[in-house]
Amino acid sequence: MPKRVEAMVRWGREFARAREAAGFRSQVALAEHAEIYVSSSTIAKWELGQRIPKAEDLTQCERILGTNGYLARLLDEWVPDEVSHEWLREWIEHEATATTLLWFETTLVPGILQTEEYAREVLKNEHKTSHRLERQRILERDDAPTLIVLLDESVLLRRVGKAEVVYGQLLHLAQMAERPNIRIHIIPLESEICSEFSGPFVLAEVDGRVEAAYIDDAVVGRVSHRAEDIAALRRKWELFRGDALRKNESLDLIRKAMEKWMPER
Repeated sequence: MPKRVEAMVRWGREFARAREAAGFRSQVALAEHAEIYVSSSTIAKWELGQRIPKAEDLTQCERILGTNGYLARLLDEWVPDEVSHEWLREWIEHEATATTLLWFETTLVPGILQTEEYAREVLKNEHKTSHRLERQRILERDDAPTLIVLLDESVLLRRVGKAEVVYGQLLHLAQMAERPNIRIHIIPLESEICSEFSGPFVLAEVDGRVEAAYIDDAVVGRVSHRAEDIAALRRKWELFRGDALRKNESLDLIRKAMEKWMPER
């Protein structure tokens, strides 16, 4: 279990103990308090270490529980805020519980498939790089999700750091593409569908149903659960996939691109 997740689980137990000590025998009992504005299912996720509470929700709970900021101080100490945006925290939860991830990317290798050197060039921050590599561990689980990536061919040709960084990244991409639960499909530069591209997005499915979408743009990403957003992105996904190369053809194209970045000996 990643250290961050362990810390969240540990903190959740402290919250549960504080709840019970205050006389609330169940999560439902606390949620039914007149001054609490979160559901019992949300409180359950806090206590299981599956979600970090918003600051304002935790402050209100601590007022009711009489812990006077103790739980907030533990949260800051045990679970460093490496993920500063609430939307990213939420997406990581969807990412970790998805059975299938449908990923469309136009500019960079998807974070879930980046090498350490490539991620470091992209993020320019050691903490963020470490966190990104930690998130990749979902692909090593016994119940790893199926990952299907649609990748614009230009990603293979784009310099990110030195040539050896790109070469190592493409080598890793080719190796990952051979795993049974990972499929990478390249959309060729000459495809007419490229005119339909907007920005990257990811769909998180649980047992065939899309639960959430992550939408990226030039400033900040966001998570959407809106049915109309999910439906529109699913249509785009199917449209783009129709023009993508098959798995073996895509793998051949990745290997061909590696020749461009092969370090000189």
